[in-house]
Amino acid sequence: GQEILLLCLDRATGRELWRRPYDRGNEIKMKHNMSSPSPVTDGKLVWVVSGNAQVACFDFAGDLKWTFDIQKTFGKMGIQFGYGSSPLLVDGKLIFQMLQGLFTDDPCYLFALDAATGRKLWQVERPTDAEHESPDAYSSPALLVRDGKKQFVVGGADYVTGHDVETGKELWRGGGLNPTKNRNFRVIASPLVKGGMIFAPTRVKPFIAFRAGGAGDITTSHRAWVWNEPGSPDVPTPVSDGERLYMVDDKGAFTCVNAKTGERLYGPEQTGIGTTSSSPVLADGKIYIISESAETAVVQAGPAFKLLAKNSLDGSYTLGTPAFADGDIFIRTGTHLYCVTKR
Repeated sequence: GQEILLLCLDRATGRELWRRPYDRGNEIKMKHNMSSPSPVTDGKLVWVVSGNAQVACFDFAGDLKWTFDIQKTFGKMGIQFGYGSSPLLVDGKLIFQMLQGLFTDDPCYLFALDAATGRKLWQVERPTDAEHESPDAYSSPALLVRDGKKQFVVGGADYVTGHDVETGKELWRGGGLNPTKNRNFRVIASPLVKGGMIFAPTRVKPFIAFRAGGAGDITTSHRAWVWNEPGSPDVPTPVSDGERLYMVDDKGAFTCVNAKTGERLYGPEQTGIGTTSSSPVLADGKIYIISESAETAVVQAGPAFKLLAKNSLDGSYTLGTPAFADGDIFIRTGTHLYCVTKR
C-alpha cells in the first residue's frame, strides 16, 4: 500500500501494540523503498524519516509529537533513489545529511533539529565538486568523540568530512574517495569511526582509512592507508573492534585487515550465503552477517577466519541489518520479524 508505517511490537511476544502512518507515497526503487531509513530512539521518544524526506516523532504510546517536511523547508531533493539516510541522535539533536546532485542543481547540505520539538537548529552547505550522480549518498552520519569533544562524520559526494555538533561547521575534510572523478560514484555504505580511526567506504574501491584528529584538509596528512584489493564493500557498512576491521562484500565474502595499517590478515573468504546488502554486526566476539535470502553466517572475531555457523530462516528477501539488544537478535525479512534468544 501507499501508507508508510511505524510499528511498535511487544518485545517478549512479538504482539503488535500499535502502528502509525507517518507518510504516504511508497515507491520501490531498486533495493530502496520509502521506509529504508532506520528509526532512532532515546528510550522515551522515537524518530523516523521516510524516503520522501518526511520526519516524524512519536512517544512510546504511539502519540505523534511533531513532524518536519525536509523538502517543504529546504526544497525538493535531488537524490536518484530517494532519501536513505538515518538520522544521528546526539545531545538532544537530530542530525541529518542531504547529499544530492543527480536530479538537482541545489547544493548538498546538513541540518539539525531539536529532538524534542522538531525546531530547526542549524543548516549548513556541504560543498562538493562531485558531478552527475556522484553527489548522491545513502549513507548515515557517524559520531566521533575526540579529546572530549563531539563531532559527526559524513561520507559521500567524493569526500569524508567532520563537523561540529553544535553548529554543523566543517572541521576537516578528506579527499581521494573518487580519484578518477567517476560521474556515477554514489555512496551507500556509511563511514565507520572506531579506535581513533575513520573508515570511509566508497563505491567498492578505493576504501580509505584516516587517522582522527586532523583539521582542514586531511587528505594526505591523516590518511593511514588505502585498500584497492578485492573484498571491500559497496552496500554493507564494515565493522571494527578497534584492532581489526571486518568487511563483507556484496557477494557475502569476508575480509579482515589490520585496522591501523590496512595489512590483510585474511580474505576474501567465502561464507556461502550469497548476495548480501545488510551490514555485519559485531557482538559477543562474533560477526553476524545476513544475506538477501535470509541466510546468516556467524564468523569468529580474530586474526584467523573461522566460520562458526550458518542458519537459514524463511528464505524471503531481506536487506535489513539485524539488531542486537541484551542477548536478543532481531531479524526482519520480507515476511516476518524474528527474535532469536537463549531464553
